[in-house]
Amino acid sequence: MRTYIYPENLRASVKLWFWNIRDFCLICLGIVASVVMLVNLWNILPFAWTACFAFLTMRIDDTAIIDYIINAFRFFLLSQQRFDWREKGEK
Repeated sequence: MRTYIYPENLRASVKLWFWNIRDFCLICLGIVASVVMLVNLWNILPFAWTACFAFLTMRIDDTAIIDYIINAFRFFLLSQQRFDWREKGEK
């Protein structure tokens, strides 16, 4: 009898190294387009865009770096922070 172990009852997203499959395919297409543009136009900017996209879409523990940056931006700049200052004896 064989037992198969499925991740999270087949609800987990498919990952390849640090990226989702969709992001990995976009990175590969970006690299190919960057090579074509570098050979034809001597332009290095598409490589920079592809590298930036690859860095921002890296997933560690189901959280992408771009998600962390967006949540930090919302917390520090868009949400209201409330601080209550009291003396030690007050409640």
